[in-house]
Amino acid sequence: MRRKISSKMAGWKKDPGHKPMVLMGCRQIGKTYSVREFGRENYDDVIYINFEEMPEQKRIFSGGLDHRTIINRIETVNKQRLRKNRSLIILDEIQSCAPAFSSLKSLSEQKDVDVIALGSFLGIRIDKGSSNLSPMGYVDMMEMYPMDFEEFMWAMGYDPELTEHIATRIQSLEGIDPVINDSLSDAFRRYVVVGGMPEAVREYAKTGSYMASYGKLRDIVEVLKRDAGRYSSDTDRMKIVRCLESIPNQLARKDKRFRYVDIEKVKGRGSRYYGSALDWLRNAGLVEYCYNVTEPNPPLSGKVRDDYFKIYLCDTGLISVLTEDADIDALVNRDPYANNGAFMENAVASALVKKGYGLRFYEKDDSTLEIDFLINDQGTIDLLEVKSGRNKKSKSLSTLLGEKKRNRRGLKLTEGNVFVDEKGVVHLPLYGACFLKENEVTEIGPLDPSSVNERFRSLAHGDTDGFRS
Repeated sequence: MRRKISSKMAGWKKDPGHKPMVLMGCRQIGKTYSVREFGRENYDDVIYINFEEMPEQKRIFSGGLDHRTIINRIETVNKQRLRKNRSLIILDEIQSCAPAFSSLKSLSEQKDVDVIALGSFLGIRIDKGSSNLSPMGYVDMMEMYPMDFEEFMWAMGYDPELTEHIATRIQSLEGIDPVINDSLSDAFRRYVVVGGMPEAVREYAKTGSYMASYGKLRDIVEVLKRDAGRYSSDTDRMKIVRCLESIPNQLARKDKRFRYVDIEKVKGRGSRYYGSALDWLRNAGLVEYCYNVTEPNPPLSGKVRDDYFKIYLCDTGLISVLTEDADIDALVNRDPYANNGAFMENAVASALVKKGYGLRFYEKDDSTLEIDFLINDQGTIDLLEVKSGRNKKSKSLSTLLGEKKRNRRGLKLTEGNVFVDEKGVVHLPLYGACFLKENEVTEIGPLDPSSVNERFRSLAHGDTDGFRS
C-alpha cells in the first residue's frame, strides 16, 4: 500500500548531508515493510538485520567499534558486499541491541553506506538511555504514524488526484462537489472505525468486511498488551494495560480531561502511581497528550498546564476493540443521536499530529468556555471545534472570536461542506482536518547585506556626504 513515508525517505536520501536515519513509530504501523520496499527500489545492495529475529547479529556491535570495523563485520557475517553510494543497512528492532543503537554515532562518520534504524520501542530506549551512549545529534530522526485518511483512501482505490483536489479545495476554502463530499464523508466514518493500522486496512480493502478487520485489530491490541510485559517491569505491566483500557471511557465523558480515578478508584493512586505507565504508552507511540492552555493566545507552548491534559490513542481503530459496547453501526450510518464524540475527536487529534501540530485545548476554570483544539498557524490561533452530533452550536467559539484585538480564526468540523459563515467561522467537513496544510516554520526570508556593505565601503573611502558621526 502506498505510504507517504516513502517520499520523506526519498528526500532524506537526496540530501547530500544526510546521517543515519532513526525511524520511530509504534508497533504494527508498517515501518519494516516501508523501509524494506524503499531499500529494494532505491539501492543495489540491502542488508537487513532484525535483532529480535537474528539475536546472533548483536555480537557484530560489541566493543565500541569504529565505523570501518562495524561495516566489515556486517559484510562478513551476512556474506554480502556493500558498495559505495549503492548500499543500505537496515537495523530493525534496534531497541533490542543497545550497542547497535550507540554505534549509529560511529556510523554517522562515514558517507559511503546508508543506514536506517527502526523499532517499535525506540522512544522507550531513548528515554532510558544514558547520554554518553546516545547517538542523538548524529542521526536524522523521522516519525511514522498509522495510515492517515488520505493513505486509507488510496488503499480503497480512490484516485490520488482526487485527494490532491480535495486538499486544494479545503485549503482555499472552496466548496466540494456534493456527491464527492458525501462519498468522502462516508469513507471517513469507515476510516474512523477501521483505523489506520495497515493489516486492518488491508483486510477491509480485500474483503469489505469490518468483522475481518476487527479481528486484525483485536490481535494488534493483544500484541500491544504483551509488549507491555516485554518492555517494562512486571509491576508496571498491569498499570500500562489499565491506562490503555481506560482511554475510551475517559474520552466518552463530556469532560474529556484525563482522570486517574477513572483507571482505578483507589485513594492515593494518582499521577505518582500511574504517571510512569502513561509515559510508557507515550514513548511507545501509542498515545498523544493534549494539554490545556491557560489562555488561547500565542505562544501556546508558554501557557501549557502539565497537570491538565487529555489522552488520545494513536489510532481510532483501537478504540472499538477497547470499547466493548461501541456502536459502530451508528457511527458509520451517521446516527445524530449516538454519542460518537470519542471516535471523531480522536480522529481529528490524530490528523493534527500527522500534520505536525502539537495538541492543545482550552478550558477556562470556573467557566463553560471550552475549545476542542487550538492551532498556532504562524501567529493566528485557530479555534477548532468538532461537532459530530445534533448540537452544532458553538457558544465558546462565538465568545472567544468576539474578543477584540485577537488574531484568531474559528474552525468548525461538521457534517457538511466547506463554507465561511457570516461571523467569519470556517466550516469544514468532519474529514477536513486531514487535508489542512502541513505545520510549517514561519518563513522570514533571506538577508541581503549588499546595500549595507556598499554603504560601508563608501564611508571607508572618505565619502561622508550626509553622514554624521
